[in-house]
Amino acid sequence: MLLNRYEWLVTFIPLIVGAIYFKKFDRGLIFFYLFVVLAVLTELTTKIGIHIIGIKNTMPIGHIYIAGACLLTGLFFSVQLKGFVKKKIIVGIIIFFEAFAVFNMFFIQNLYEFPSISGATGAIMLVTFSILLFTKIMIEGKIKNLVAEPVIWLNSAVLVYYSSNFFFYILYNIILGFSREFSLRTISIFNLINAIFYVLITISFLKAGKKQSDKISNLG
Repeated sequence: MLLNRYEWLVTFIPLIVGAIYFKKFDRGLIFFYLFVVLAVLTELTTKIGIHIIGIKNTMPIGHIYIAGACLLTGLFFSVQLKGFVKKKIIVGIIIFFEAFAVFNMFFIQNLYEFPSISGATGAIMLVTFSILLFTKIMIEGKIKNLVAEPVIWLNSAVLVYYSSNFFFYILYNIILGFSREFSLRTISIFNLINAIFYVLITISFLKAGKKQSDKISNLG
């Protein structure tokens, strides 16, 4: 399917948009832009490894990506949850996960196995952070126009993507053993969700650029 073959190119859209508006990003958005950079580098490394170098198993790259992606996304939430959840708690959870991800690479799952354990664990962590952030937003009630707020789009992207990721990671090996056709359909659905994820990130970056421009216009 074309979606399965070219879905990874969607990651370049927020990369380019984010580069245009990077100077207008706050610290939280900078962490998320670095997440996008990591995603693009991971995709490129994987494609080069498979099609040019001839690597048959790219799972080590997946293990490293999950650790890096959860670190950067976790740091985004450490900024956004300030004043609602103690920063030491957020940072402590992130450090614990990163240590677990490294431990999983060498002592639980083989580097050449699909990183289902660390992937599912990281998804639970980020979904929890996402729910906490929506709770903070609702309790504080400071955001008047939710559609115009970049963090709403980003948080929605995280909640949808990592909720789906959790089930994908824990069921991946079972799906592979069920049937090839079913596994391909499941991967297609996951790729569609992945594409939606990066579209939502792109919208968030655009909203951030517009929001900053509106502030400058109002000051003028």
